Amino acid sequence: MVVATLLVVSGLMAVAPAPQARAAELPSTITDGGFIISDAEFFNGNAMTPAQAQKFLETRVPTCKATTGPDCLRNFTADLPAKAKDSYCSAIAAKKKVRASEIIVTVGKACGLSPKVILVMLQKEQGLVTSTKPSDWSYRASMGMNCPDTAPCSAASAGFVNQVYLGARQQQVYADNPTRYGYRAGQVNTVKWHPNSACGTSKVFIKNQATANLYIYTPYRPNIAALAAGYATGDSCSSYGNRNFYNYYVQWFAPQVSPNASGAPARVGECTVPVKADVVGASGTATVTAATTARKAPTASCTSGTKSLAKDAGVSVKGTYGSWVQVTSGSSTLWVAKSALRMPGAAPAAGADACKLPAESSVTKASGTAVVTTESLNARKAPTTSCDTGKRSILNGQTYARTGTYGAWWRLTVSGATYWAHSDYLAVKAAPATPAPKSMFTTDVVHLRPQKSQTGITATARKGAQVSVLATQGGWSQVKLGQATGWVDAKRLVATKPAVPKTVAATTTRAVTVRIGMADSTKSVVSLTKGAKVTIVDSFSGWRAVTSGTATGWVPAASLTTATPAPKSMFTTDVVHLRPQKSQTGITATARKGAQVSVLATQGGWSQVKLGQATGWVDAKRLVATKPAVPKTVAATTTRAVTVRIGMADSTKSVVSLAKGAKVTIVDSFSGWRAVTSGTATGWVPAASLTTATPAKTTTKTTTTAVNLRSAASTSSTKITTLAAGTKVTVVSSQGIWFKVTVGTRTGWVHGDYLK
Repeated sequence: MVVATLLVVSGLMAVAPAPQARAAELPSTITDGGFIISDAEFFNGNAMTPAQAQKFLETRVPTCKATTGPDCLRNFTADLPAKAKDSYCSAIAAKKKVRASEIIVTVGKACGLSPKVILVMLQKEQGLVTSTKPSDWSYRASMGMNCPDTAPCSAASAGFVNQVYLGARQQQVYADNPTRYGYRAGQVNTVKWHPNSACGTSKVFIKNQATANLYIYTPYRPNIAALAAGYATGDSCSSYGNRNFYNYYVQWFAPQVSPNASGAPARVGECTVPVKADVVGASGTATVTAATTARKAPTASCTSGTKSLAKDAGVSVKGTYGSWVQVTSGSSTLWVAKSALRMPGAAPAAGADACKLPAESSVTKASGTAVVTTESLNARKAPTTSCDTGKRSILNGQTYARTGTYGAWWRLTVSGATYWAHSDYLAVKAAPATPAPKSMFTTDVVHLRPQKSQTGITATARKGAQVSVLATQGGWSQVKLGQATGWVDAKRLVATKPAVPKTVAATTTRAVTVRIGMADSTKSVVSLTKGAKVTIVDSFSGWRAVTSGTATGWVPAASLTTATPAPKSMFTTDVVHLRPQKSQTGITATARKGAQVSVLATQGGWSQVKLGQATGWVDAKRLVATKPAVPKTVAATTTRAVTVRIGMADSTKSVVSLAKGAKVTIVDSFSGWRAVTSGTATGWVPAASLTTATPAKTTTKTTTTAVNLRSAASTSSTKITTLAAGTKVTVVSSQGIWFKVTVGTRTGWVHGDYLK
């Protein structure tokens, strides 16, 4: 079945739609691989009611975001056809327009498989339970039934109802016919770590039939790197199907089992060392081919106790574990990636064990004509580079009949004999290409595959991406997306661009590499630092398609945040105009001295701020973090009807209209304007529209500069004398911005801007 990689993890917190599993029904860890779930838990067809299953789905996806294509699983309905009773399932009555939850529970009860198991398998295979925008493909191959890792899914098994029924029924086929399959309960089994045979195998004592079923369905065991990664990706030899089954099942239905307070239940420490039985013994001296880091455990996430190894350094080999080699360096036993070493001597000596053929049941039937794509390729008698007995060379351009696949190896007929060759250096000979439109658009998020199968990712196209169709063969189209070329399901292409998701602004939460596809193995587009601004243009599973400048690609969803940073609060150093643009022209509003504003952005020497409901630009130097001292307030009365405005200009917005005689408080002044408060309203009015209460005759003020003493409250009135700076005057009364004062034997008027 499809080996599930990184799936959507949102909405995984456990709820209780049905009674939770007892701790004895599930292990607290799956590190030994032999026990994943009990038979009682796995084959309990009465584990949920339709109502409980529906509540569970609604909890997983509170809001469906699907606007085109199929609906979310919580809302999905389909006709349930009648199914006759057979050796594995009881009869099912036909019913029209049935909810997915009822389909799952009905099939589970009929076939004796827990609906919880079905829900988890839908999630681990296609992420369908938590998907808010599922694709057509996620329903066509929802359970991964008849979808091997080495070939496309069977058309006869496609569709949600078929997938659920056939997938559930198949579990009883496995249980009732245990000797037909390569993984059996109650004995030691050889289980691969990964579809790539070069990753090796492990010996697993499978303790019960339910665990055997899971291995038959997804025949790989998660390694330490996969377990340490939680829900994320491990290394090149990691597999995820059975890990994710356990993660989802425990987190959803049996959280009390997990020793991890949060996160993935299967997770182990980053520096967990595999047990001795899982390490394949080896010896000799290996040479470091490029400077590398040796680690305490076979996972790149183990960062404690590391040791740097220089190029050409020699290390003593003790064993291998997938893509890692156990070595001794000095007094330390450490792990080094195989890719960084030149291993001692040749591969294990050729012989019966090295050239042992896999069980025929584990070989996937295949057809077509294979063509050699490299100058010379070794064809071997078994699907492993360790088998040297009887190997022969096949040359570039030569063609051979393909009869089967085993992981990355193809079985070929060469001169009438059976050989195996690695598929990295072979291709299926193309049939005559069908003419196709040059430009097409993707109907949804689509992976470009290196071959015409559902394995491997060359790049990933977002919904509505324009691609160039190079060829069409059968149900596959070879397309070019940017600089990447690969194969896609031809049904996922249309001539008219579909509606695409709305874009969302986001910020990186850590340094991250933008890649052309939704896999860490795909090529890098650009590297972004923490805090980089990007635009999300599409999303799928745990990945987001983003643009940064002219670059577009995919990053993990966990590396982004869409939260808008809270505006920074600052205070004005003096009376400051908010400008509509970054210039000294125009007035949007006016802030009085000490006004608190929210800083939205800073560009060059300008800051964009928000004052009340007004937004504008101010000189950044006019803002400080601490509120300055502000002028004393003065009581005043309007001398006429006047409009209070947000700025010192008649063109600015009105705050409130005041009648003649209204009482206000002056809180600041500038030029011919006064900042006033009236009730909860604050704004600016012309100074001439106010009069202040007459101060006591003993009130004195001092001139701030040389100023004229005039006969009336106007600059056009007769000058009585000129008062020097620092002259003490006695205030008699005021009118607007003018004060009537006495100086010695003289009485006259002085402008208020020149008194303190």
